Amino acid sequence: MTHTPLRPASSAAAEVPPASAEPQRTGRGRRAWIAAGVLAFVALGSGAYAISRTGAGSSAGPDAAPTGSARSGSDGAFAFTVTGTTCGVSSVGPAVLVQRPAAGQFCLVNVSVRNTGTQAQLLDPGAQHAIDDEGREYPVSDRAAVFLNDWNPTLLDEIPPGATVPGVLPFDVPAGARIGAVVLHESVTSTGVRVPLS
Repeated sequence: MTHTPLRPASSAAAEVPPASAEPQRTGRGRRAWIAAGVLAFVALGSGAYAISRTGAGSSAGPDAAPTGSARSGSDGAFAFTVTGTTCGVSSVGPAVLVQRPAAGQFCLVNVSVRNTGTQAQLLDPGAQHAIDDEGREYPVSDRAAVFLNDWNPTLLDEIPPGATVPGVLPFDVPAGARIGAVVLHESVTSTGVRVPLS
């Protein structure tokens, strides 16, 4: 787009060109450039969002392939479905920001939670545990969970009655450990349901 300097007022009237198709083409050209700029901005934003969504995978180790098929269980008003597990992840978070490193390795358990009750209810991450092959329990890493749950609504918010919300439960486990099950709870005081991962 070119910039035309202002002319003195005395000569402006004499130099106004007659109405023609040329100014219309110029207007359409400007609109096309503006539209192209908006589309480029949207594309750049989408690319940055995609990078942030895949940031966890960029730091995954050799054992980071998702494993397992969908498995379900219920506790109280929550119906849980575990859709996959990824272990060997060294850090989580958007690649363009400071990532959250694991003390050992992150095992990321993909879940969907359906509220079968009649009231909105919060899923307490602190009530969820992973169990490794030797019977040791590991709590959810709260700080990593913040990076991994950015859907709307998020798994960290109250789940409305009848709604199903997907999310990720990250467990920081020792390097080389393998988790065989998760125990998922409606609340810290509920019985919980053990869901095998393989």
